[in-house]
Amino acid sequence: MLLDTSGLLCLHFSTEPLHTQACAEYQKATVRLTHSYIIAEYVALANARRFSRSSVLNFVVDLLSSSDIETVWVDEPIH
Repeated sequence: MLLDTSGLLCLHFSTEPLHTQACAEYQKATVRLTHSYIIAEYVALANARRFSRSSVLNFVVDLLSSSDIETVWVDEPIH
């Protein structure tokens, strides 16, 4: 499963309309993948939607430290 920007927002915030569906799909996924551009977009989107910065940053730290999620860092050769 590609963890994209809006999916992460729905997964993280229970106030999002598709939160329950996002949680269910996340739990079913056997492979979870994201990349650094998505993480950057997620932070910007959450900021624009006025969600708590500390909550957003804690979520990102947990996401990056999770052994269940592969994060691809987009560097110059990949870009």
